[in-house]
Amino acid sequence: MCPESLCSQSLTSQRPPTWHGLAARAARRGYVRAAVAAVMLVVIGCGGSDSDAEPETASAPLSPEEEQNIGIATRVIEEGLIQGDVEVIEQLVRPDYIQHNANAPDGRDGLLGFVAALQAQGGAAVTIHRKLANGDLVALHSTYGTGDARRVAFDVFRLEGGQLAEHWDALQEWVEPQATVSGNTLVDGPTEVTSRGLTDENEALVTRMVREVFVEGRYDRLPAYIGDPYIQHNPAVDNGLQGIQAFLAAVEQQGVDIGYTRSPLVVADGNFVLVGSEGYLNTRDDYTVFYDLYRVDDGRLVEHWDVIQAIDLAAVPHDNGLF
Repeated sequence: MCPESLCSQSLTSQRPPTWHGLAARAARRGYVRAAVAAVMLVVIGCGGSDSDAEPETASAPLSPEEEQNIGIATRVIEEGLIQGDVEVIEQLVRPDYIQHNANAPDGRDGLLGFVAALQAQGGAAVTIHRKLANGDLVALHSTYGTGDARRVAFDVFRLEGGQLAEHWDALQEWVEPQATVSGNTLVDGPTEVTSRGLTDENEALVTRMVREVFVEGRYDRLPAYIGDPYIQHNPAVDNGLQGIQAFLAAVEQQGVDIGYTRSPLVVADGNFVLVGSEGYLNTRDDYTVFYDLYRVDDGRLVEHWDVIQAIDLAAVPHDNGLF
């Protein structure tokens, strides 16, 4: 939740990854401008579903509380943050709001000050592409800003009693599709949540994959998880299993360290699973957060979106950590 120019300095000041050109050469396509990393992956190689399971895979409505939670989070973003409506924030955000954003101070007062600074700079714009809910958690996949100032973001909120109680997020700069290796944008693709009867199963599969592949570094497990086709929205990686393998081979050749240390944040809703992780990129001293959104179909990962943000921990204005 850190759009437009207020966050552009902190984002663009991060040291750019040294492997951009290498990743592009490995994929034999174009050039890459955005951070890359724990990317591309997927969910399991389990067998396909059979007809007896079809009733479980049908979409089911969210609970009334989950629907309400999505509405509250959306209002705070669109009316509070973007339009600067202080009353919306005072009504829908708890006074003891716990903030994990790398640039915003803690508490509701900290959020109000952040919004005031944003409005003083002329405000911002937002387009929310995907909305997920599970229990007291809501995840939004959005684009903040317009034109060259756009940032792609994942925002995750925890709610208590009809108010936002906690917030996590990550942002990265927009990349035009002609500058991505795959030709895809960072946000296009399906938005409809389906298969809510498989939410728990899909969450278990994705979290297992993340643990095996990105925490344990078992990249040889990827072929067991990747679907065909596999659509990639990370700007530095091509579509399909071969795109992932080419990228990983190039990174290994360059001697770049990429890894996750833990993945404490998960929001699963039907065929979508969002995982928030912390780790490193370039060297083990370069603290980085990785948000990976997967679309699952028939027990396989078939599409991937992500946001990767390098963090200067010394500059974070609170003691809550990024997770």
